Amino acid sequence: MKNELKRKRIFEIFSKNLEWTKSHPAIKFNPDFNNGYICPLCFDPFFSSDLLSQSPNPLTLEDVPPKSLGGKSNILTCKKCNSKSGHELDNHLLNRLMEIDSREFLPNSKVNASFECNGVKVNGTIEIDEEGKFIMDIHSHRSNPTESDLFIKNMIIPRVVYGSVANFEKVLTECEYNSFQISPFEHSNQKRAHVALLRVGYLLAFSKLGNSFLINGSLYRVREQIANPTKPILTEVFWFNYDFPKEMVGINLVTSPKELRCFLVIFNLVTKSKERRFAIALPGFTFPGIKIYENIENMLCQGDRGFQHCQFIHIEDIDIVKVHSRTWWAHQYWQRYCVD
Repeated sequence: MKNELKRKRIFEIFSKNLEWTKSHPAIKFNPDFNNGYICPLCFDPFFSSDLLSQSPNPLTLEDVPPKSLGGKSNILTCKKCNSKSGHELDNHLLNRLMEIDSREFLPNSKVNASFECNGVKVNGTIEIDEEGKFIMDIHSHRSNPTESDLFIKNMIIPRVVYGSVANFEKVLTECEYNSFQISPFEHSNQKRAHVALLRVGYLLAFSKLGNSFLINGSLYRVREQIANPTKPILTEVFWFNYDFPKEMVGINLVTSPKELRCFLVIFNLVTKSKERRFAIALPGFTFPGIKIYENIENMLCQGDRGFQHCQFIHIEDIDIVKVHSRTWWAHQYWQRYCVD
């Protein structure tokens, strides 16, 4: 019942915002409709009847960012888009971050891995507990039992230490350990994880700026990349690699240099081990448009000299979607700060 009420409330907010957007004389929908909702991923129209689970493709709560990474549901997407993205993107993003946690040996991280000592390989897990203790668990059921025993014998070298002259009869057995190699198993796909970040940034921008933000021809390519994560539709880099302050979390404009003008969506993702901040670029309404991704790669991925010349404007988080007079807030900000 709680989720049903939340879906209804979100539908009503964005449906009203869509009506305000459509009232602009330059906006035409063909065929036109009233009291509807646009799925921001597939752009299909939906109506209040699609809030019912019996609908062929119902509207569902969308967690942005994914709930497993600290997000919450604040928009609706259709079930097809939600299910597809969750399977193809969000799982890879979560797994990618967890794999990075384990490589950095962060507390509360865990990963499957293989271990090798003197040519003998076994499978198991590496876990770092909340106090930072390293725990290695060899899984005999996932390895050859004979090799598991041999691995332990190769890794652990017993050493006998005799007592003092007065206690010569007493001995103490200690252990030394051979070095061994750890190879973590990777279950994530890096390309899909990157596209998942693009998807989070895009949906967060829609949730904050509303339907008028989607009236941008360059965003078609962004949605196409999200729908086809393995295809090289955009260049590989969608983000600004910089440690932005927490005051910039939300929606920002890059206003200078001209070649890097874009919307910059900054958000936090939280695993059990670490909080990380990401900054995803989305093309603006005019120059450079979709070329923003090529420009990021050319200007910001060849060292960090160009970044110091960037200038930013933070867009206030003031319930833009719910206020009629702010329907075109994103366009007004862009016109004011990014058009000469």
